[in-house]
Amino acid sequence: MPKQKKKIEEAVAESLDGELRQSALDFIAHLRANKVSLSQAYPDTWRAGYKGKAACVVIVQNNGLNISLRGDYSIGCEKILIDDKMKQSVRDNLWVKPCQACNKSCADGISASVFGKEYTRVCKHLINTTYFLITDADAVECAKLIVGKRCGDIDAAQP
Repeated sequence: MPKQKKKIEEAVAESLDGELRQSALDFIAHLRANKVSLSQAYPDTWRAGYKGKAACVVIVQNNGLNISLRGDYSIGCEKILIDDKMKQSVRDNLWVKPCQACNKSCADGISASVFGKEYTRVCKHLINTTYFLITDADAVECAKLIVGKRCGDIDAAQP
């Protein structure tokens, strides 16, 4: 029997405690307040959509909310980080998945700068390869800016 779908807030309450729970709930409240819809894709995964486009994917894990970023963050995104504290939070919480030869045209991946940090062997598609873990209030503020930038890009692309 398939598992029943639930609200992301319920999954957060079941999986996270203390500051991790509060940080996750703060971020989810921010998404909802900014008209980002959340629909459950898998037991621990929600798609976040904005104006019919993918804004990010939110994964509930026992070490915090993990956001799979959508789009190419190699150009200009580091400018959205306000101060050194935010830049450090991104460095501490960002993970870029290495190329796994999923596509023959990708081969061993590419080199990319993501938020000013250089990575090698990154999937050239840069979709669902960049992850940001929300672990505290500083990471929430960074995540708000990152997803806000994606939503702004979606707005700019609309006629």
